[in-house]
Amino acid sequence: MTAEILVIALTLLGEARGEGFEGMAGVASVIQTRAIERKQTPTQVCLAPKQFSFWNGGVSEAQKQKLLANPQAKNALHLAKLVAQKKIPDVVNGANHYHTFQVSPKWSKGEQVVATIRNHKFYRL
Repeated sequence: MTAEILVIALTLLGEARGEGFEGMAGVASVIQTRAIERKQTPTQVCLAPKQFSFWNGGVSEAQKQKLLANPQAKNALHLAKLVAQKKIPDVVNGANHYHTFQVSPKWSKGEQVVATIRNHKFYRL
């Protein structure tokens, strides 16, 4: 497993492991879309400050290992490989942002939801 696949998989697990394969695929689509739009690597997208809450405040090695032992890890690694190859299907209508129903970030005000998967709303900004 490459370092990039590890970062993507951990991001998917940290952000959407409770959303199942479909929910993680939505987040994977956002990562791929941002990487293409911003001409960045998926790792740069995932680790950009304040972009994916999982990485805010740092992640310990123990937290990483716990996530990689999660039953959803196999799906996350599969999706991460597709993102690394720029082959993830767009399941969120070109969305490049998302948030859970529990929060209402300032950037989402007045923006149209382009997809909803379980507990996440997706937007194209």
